[in-house]
Amino acid sequence: MTRQAVAYLIHNNDFDWMRKRLAVLTFEECWTYGLEVSYDNDEHIISEHIYKLVGTVKNRNAAGLGSLAYALSEGDESVYDGGSEDRNIKIIAEAIKRHKDFWEWTKNQDITDKQKTLVEKADKGFRKAGWPWDRAFAQAAAYLAIKDDIPDTIYIQPKSDSNFPLWVAIDKHTQQGKAAIREAAKQINFNANKALWLSFYFESAKCNDIQFSPWWEREVKWRMKKLELDYEEARQTWERLKPIVIDLLKEETEKLQEKLFSVKPIKSSSYNNIQQLLF
Repeated sequence: MTRQAVAYLIHNNDFDWMRKRLAVLTFEECWTYGLEVSYDNDEHIISEHIYKLVGTVKNRNAAGLGSLAYALSEGDESVYDGGSEDRNIKIIAEAIKRHKDFWEWTKNQDITDKQKTLVEKADKGFRKAGWPWDRAFAQAAAYLAIKDDIPDTIYIQPKSDSNFPLWVAIDKHTQQGKAAIREAAKQINFNANKALWLSFYFESAKCNDIQFSPWWEREVKWRMKKLELDYEEARQTWERLKPIVIDLLKEETEKLQEKLFSVKPIKSSSYNNIQQLLF
């Protein structure tokens, strides 16, 4: 499915967008892959990075810390829990407001070459990201790289599944997905804005496997508290919403399927070479 999506984006002249999005995907989904990622203006290199990123066991620590820090930068102090780790959220929140000072600070740290590499890649990724929360992921990744040892990036064999739930791609970030989720919430008499968040955490954020990511877990816990739902209650609510959303998006899903498979996947040995190297 990834190869098909990459082929479609390139065919649709969206390579520049895909190259910029790679920076966001890296530091949101598996920040340690920042050691390897590059942003070359080359379709094959960018495609290879995306294929490799798909095969990682995700590490969302930078995403969790970045999200909490972004909320704090907007004045939401509910992200604090009174523990010693609150300081880290405050640091990244300040970095969001004073990003030039933050990146200058990173250059003055006494760190290893490995740490420097990730910080430099995060800096480049920061410049390619658009939304402030996406940029916060890169800042959090740089900070985590300086603060502690960088965990190894772990790879697994990606599974090919002909029953891939393509409807998930039509999520709250799309006009059609947002409308479907809101309608589903209306049908079960549930708050629409809460439903949008549940769709993200219980569907859009699903992944093949994930390393221990305490900042991500803290973000999820914080969000559920903001929604005034415990985790199990939230999960059960989404299970009620899910079949309604699938049904409402049936026509849009078919359209997306037709679009994606209207082009041939890139015929390149690069994907197979990567698999051989990794596995």
